[in-house]
Amino acid sequence: MTFSFIGGGAWGATLAQVLLDNGHDVMIYEKNPNHRVLLEKHQHPFFKVTLPYGIKVTDSLQEVLSFSHYVVIAVPTKFFKSLVDEIKHIIQNKKVFINVSKGFILPDLLTMSQYMHQELSQHIHHYFSLTGPSHAEEVIERNLTSLVCSGPDVHERIDIANAFNNRYMRLYMSDDLIGSEVSGATKNAIAVASGILTALEYGENARAALLTKGLQEMKHIIKAFGGNENTATGLTGIGDLIVTGLSMHSRNFKAGLKIGQGMEREAIEQHEKQTIEGFLTIEALYRFKLAHQLNLPIIETAYEIIFNKRKINEIVEKILDYTVKLEQNS
Repeated sequence: MTFSFIGGGAWGATLAQVLLDNGHDVMIYEKNPNHRVLLEKHQHPFFKVTLPYGIKVTDSLQEVLSFSHYVVIAVPTKFFKSLVDEIKHIIQNKKVFINVSKGFILPDLLTMSQYMHQELSQHIHHYFSLTGPSHAEEVIERNLTSLVCSGPDVHERIDIANAFNNRYMRLYMSDDLIGSEVSGATKNAIAVASGILTALEYGENARAALLTKGLQEMKHIIKAFGGNENTATGLTGIGDLIVTGLSMHSRNFKAGLKIGQGMEREAIEQHEKQTIEGFLTIEALYRFKLAHQLNLPIIETAYEIIFNKRKINEIVEKILDYTVKLEQNS
């Protein structure tokens, strides 16, 4: 099979290696000229790793769209709208899109598939997400990892899952695209909150409670988006939440640590080479909470700290509601 990648950053170049290991042909479209030079030399742009030979690299969006029927989108959500606009003006044939990024589209409050179908429906043959508990730092070393291919078409889903599946990359499948997208995005926000609590030395008890209650908030959000809330208990939900909310590999968790240590969002974003998706997700979900009147205390508290610059010591304990109540109703 052939695959076109839009975005050759940390995750895009890593997933390209998976497909090359499996004998597939890959072309990467990368805007950053420095990254492009490294990829052309078979060097990973973020990790000191030599990539398998055979990668094709281009600076032409039109060329990469013409290369394959399967288009992997591996760009941060903040660039997604402009990318879709670019694609809209040059795409000629229907494609199977596989999105590997996690987040929501602002100010629209849409998942990435919802926005894609809204703007590009006549050119979408099928749309899938590929998400799960995965750090690029480990996948690039070929450490055992599990991902979920989510989307409605069974036959294409099987083909895509088989293309990525190998001895170190285990693929599962789901028909709940919305639930998988919402889970993958929401866990970034909860991971930031986990980092804040960790920096304040609240301990493992508090962090365990935070992640558990974060899972409940994830379920509420999935249901409000129209997905299956049970998806939150799978790899794209709790699996991704654990790996993101507890690990120093996670830039969202590390961003929360810095917030808890007194740094402001703008300073963190200025010094971080990769996008902090959790910040964008907290803003999106806070707006979604207001629009749908949801009870999301973790999201609300994180928003107040990060965007309204509330003093952490005045508000952080609200992140876990201390009113006595039935757990199932909280």
